Amino acid sequence: MSSNAAYSRIAVVGTGGYGWHFLRALVGSKHFATVRAVTRSTAGNKQEDEEKRLRSQELKGMGVQIVEYADISVKAFEEAFKDIDIVISAVGVAGVADQIPMVDGAVLAGVKWFIPSEYGVADYQSMWMPFASPLAAKSLVRDHLAAVARPKGLAHTIVYTGMALDYLDPRAIGLQLEKRTATLVGRGGTPATFTSIHDVVRLVVEIVKRPQEMQNRTIRFAGSTANMRDLIKVVTGSNRGEHLRIISIDEAKERFFELARSRNTKAFHVYARLLIEEGLAQISRCNEPLDNALFPTISPESVHKTLERLMTKASAAATAASCGGLADMKVAPVHRSDTAKSVTDGLGKSYKQGGPSALSSSDSDTF
Repeated sequence: MSSNAAYSRIAVVGTGGYGWHFLRALVGSKHFATVRAVTRSTAGNKQEDEEKRLRSQELKGMGVQIVEYADISVKAFEEAFKDIDIVISAVGVAGVADQIPMVDGAVLAGVKWFIPSEYGVADYQSMWMPFASPLAAKSLVRDHLAAVARPKGLAHTIVYTGMALDYLDPRAIGLQLEKRTATLVGRGGTPATFTSIHDVVRLVVEIVKRPQEMQNRTIRFAGSTANMRDLIKVVTGSNRGEHLRIISIDEAKERFFELARSRNTKAFHVYARLLIEEGLAQISRCNEPLDNALFPTISPESVHKTLERLMTKASAAATAASCGGLADMKVAPVHRSDTAKSVTDGLGKSYKQGGPSALSSSDSDTF
């Protein structure tokens, strides 16, 4: 294995979501001589292509190299990863399977270390849903890294951090921050892991600075562990009463299949809540040890603090809108979640463009 000095060139696949934050943090760390963004040449959507162009322009201003690939092929990724030591994948759930040719391209390009897109929950198999988890493709990527890529000299690291409410959007799990109301599926007492996106980014940047210690292992890092009742109390001031609506598990399952069969991405809202209630959103569900102690310089933000921060932001946005000041605020565009599309496709159907948004200001059309 090469020494630390050899790991001076790093690439991130994806410039939106986690990828954007990774790239900014890597540049800010001043640890790498080369920071490269690897992005698809076109998204096939005018709005998304324009947003990608603006992101690339800003990244170039920070000193980030921009390399585009035209198709999902080993050859395309081999070209994109030339002269790179470390690749961090930040693809969404819909692109998880694309990481297999990505890994093969990295091997051919001489990349030394690959970090696949995890940064969430493990793909524990649900006993409630009669289809493979949308996260199941992650296990195929992990197996490929261990069985095929590692013998060829490509190290890897798996990173689990649980759910990031400042990335996912709290409405997806039934928390209406502006209205201070909530919808709960089941009893709400099952623990889940939460880590803010800022702490996930700090963690990954710290990992790639320590190759000899961090390669070929799984890292489990938890910002905090909480159940839905805990979160509902933060949002509504109580975990019962008129601000809380409770949905039975059977009703939630029925609603999930109804939404999924109609290719409505609001199926993801229901799926996420069932996932939490079943216990599949806890990264140490099978008593796997956490690795927080390996990163003493990271004091993660609790999920309660994350929610309070998001609630303050939501209140400020609502106040600005009511005062006619919304035009002066920068509001990030809301896109259909890749996870939502993947869950909708869980019954073997393809998502149609122009369908309903994965996010809504109201939960009334989910249940």
